[in-house]
Amino acid sequence: MQVRRTGVYTLCAIVMMVAVVATTVGAEEQSAGEAAGAGQRLRDVEAPPAVICGGCVTPTFAGEGKGSIVPYGRIELDGIYSNRNTNPLDPGQFNGYATAAGKSSNASSTLNPRYSVFGLRADRTDGTHSLTGVVEADFYSQTDNAGNISPRLRLANVKYSPNNSRTTITAGMDWTPIMSSHPNLIDFSIMGYNGNLWQRLPQITVKHQFNENVNGLLTVMRFERGLSAIQPQTQRRTFQGAGAAAAAPGSCGNSGFACSENAFNDPVQMPYVGTRFAYMGTGDQAGYMVALNAAFRHYRSAPTAGGIPAGNDINSYLVGAEFAAPLTSRLKFTGEIAYGQALGVEFFRYGQERNLGTGKPIRTVIGWGEFDYAYDRRLTLIAGYGFDNPLNSDLRGTSAGVDTQYVLNHRTYLTAVRHIWGDLYASLEWNHLMSEWSTGEHFAGDNFMLSTWYNF
Repeated sequence: MQVRRTGVYTLCAIVMMVAVVATTVGAEEQSAGEAAGAGQRLRDVEAPPAVICGGCVTPTFAGEGKGSIVPYGRIELDGIYSNRNTNPLDPGQFNGYATAAGKSSNASSTLNPRYSVFGLRADRTDGTHSLTGVVEADFYSQTDNAGNISPRLRLANVKYSPNNSRTTITAGMDWTPIMSSHPNLIDFSIMGYNGNLWQRLPQITVKHQFNENVNGLLTVMRFERGLSAIQPQTQRRTFQGAGAAAAAPGSCGNSGFACSENAFNDPVQMPYVGTRFAYMGTGDQAGYMVALNAAFRHYRSAPTAGGIPAGNDINSYLVGAEFAAPLTSRLKFTGEIAYGQALGVEFFRYGQERNLGTGKPIRTVIGWGEFDYAYDRRLTLIAGYGFDNPLNSDLRGTSAGVDTQYVLNHRTYLTAVRHIWGDLYASLEWNHLMSEWSTGEHFAGDNFMLSTWYNF
């Protein structure tokens, strides 16, 4: 009996050993297979790198991070009534927005659909790295042609952060990062020429968040070569040439954008170099903001068709501050103050940077302030004032006619914004413009807007 039991135990032990050996062999065979697969993967990794196509549109590294693409836009119609030619500084846009009070005593009205916007936003992140790309267009193209309202590039930029948005690099066309606060009014000029320094510019900007409250940035920015031809006083460096290439400034007539002589010989070679440091309140100080700004650019002025003296060193600079403060849970104050010299197209001050008689740069003091009041969840009321006050001494000797260069340009405005339903809104706005021109003439004008828009 004992022998039989021992035999059974022995048989069981033999069966278990066979099973273990079989399992081990299978595991070794599987490991060999896995090793072969690993070798294949290693060979894949070590394969020669593919050439990256610099001009292609198709994404190549779509597997890095998770992404999304979101279309968005704005459909708007502005009913505008204005008197005293309230856009003399940009006559190509007629009464699509307000810039100053002009000499004409006639009134005008229009229905303006130009501030309709369409954009695409693409985001991608892996939790640490992040990419955001934006392409946006509106319909404020070069001229006011009601039969052919063409789109134009409004924004086109990419923002990249390697450290979860602590440091962000922006490259492309974006809002000016210097003096970046804006008044909350409907008029498309965003109070350009009246105290608000703004533009949308090609730029490279590096922004860093030092802590929860403090951030700073460095930027280089400018219009692309030749776009300064939009100014009435296009500058062009002298050059060697023959035939059409040697034509005098102004020979391009009104085709400043299409004239390669103007574009390639623009005297502005240096971009603006700027910086901004801001404090943003948190906790009990949420809503408070103070920012300090500075920017500089140098170029040597070139001849113009109007014979403005050239060869001057133009040192364009800007120093300024922004501030915001919540006065109550419903009422806040926002504003800017700045001092600068030779501030022109990059700050929505076309034709205001140089004395048209002497060619010397013009200094100016600029600022605006605004109260925003949330009456209830559906109605916001806004009241503000802005001014652009060049130094009178810098405008002595100018040859500018009326509606060209001003010694003081300011406005007050009242705005009511009403939420209708969903993202449909309506607004009523009154802008009162007061302008003192270098000719000594004073004018005042009013611009009324009744607008409706749908954000999607």
